[in-house]
Amino acid sequence: MRKLLLLSALCGLCVFSVQAQVTLKGVAVKMNSAFTPVEGVEVVMQGSVPTLTDGAGTFILKLPHMEPGDLLFDIRISKQGMEIVNLKEVEQWVASEDILYKVVLCPKGYIEQSRRKFYNIGKSHYQREYERKLQELRMTRELQQADAAAFEQEMARLSQEYDKRMKLLDYYADKFARINKDELSAMERQALALVEKGDIDGAIHIYEASGIVEQFSNKMAQRDSLQHSLQTTRKLIKQQLMWYEKEGGSASQEKAIRLKQALQQLEEKFKQNE
Repeated sequence: MRKLLLLSALCGLCVFSVQAQVTLKGVAVKMNSAFTPVEGVEVVMQGSVPTLTDGAGTFILKLPHMEPGDLLFDIRISKQGMEIVNLKEVEQWVASEDILYKVVLCPKGYIEQSRRKFYNIGKSHYQREYERKLQELRMTRELQQADAAAFEQEMARLSQEYDKRMKLLDYYADKFARINKDELSAMERQALALVEKGDIDGAIHIYEASGIVEQFSNKMAQRDSLQHSLQTTRKLIKQQLMWYEKEGGSASQEKAIRLKQALQQLEEKFKQNE
């Protein structure tokens, strides 16, 4: 009888060990190249056997001791001379066998080069605006003989507005640099066209007006292999909050506040469903 019980227990452990494994399937493509596959990209995670993408850019990675819904915190993807474009998306991957993961790569240094390009476009625009408003302010003071205190107060407000715009620019310059022209949404196409014309304010307004936080929440839900799992969605929101806190800046702080509110609502729903 004891042998039978021991055998049953061992069988149970074997079944558990088989279940506690996830096989990831994905593809690596080059940015702005009509989805050209990238061969030889290494994909590895602690406890797994490293794998390389083949000629079609595809990879298969077996993850023992992982279960569907687990966050892939320490997955590492690399290829010499290249960098990951959709890094934030990769950092929020959740273990699932129902998703075809996509890694977008570009030549190393391209993101920073593009970021500087967009940043400089915006910086020149904001500096011209600042100088124009400053000149108007000085002329108004001379014509109306405004008192010094009021003039200094308006100067401080103008400087604060400029600093705020520069912080937003730093955040969005990186976002614009990572737009993959192979899969532009209508919003991204419109925003990128404005950026190329030097209308940074217009491009940023498009993103802000689009409800980007809500779009991100929807994408997180779509990537959840267990579509109706509140627990998995809760993990994803917590992870995104960590990224916003690292990024800093007013834009990230505002989005973090919205996500915290969403997390609080999910916590309440989760308690109701436990």
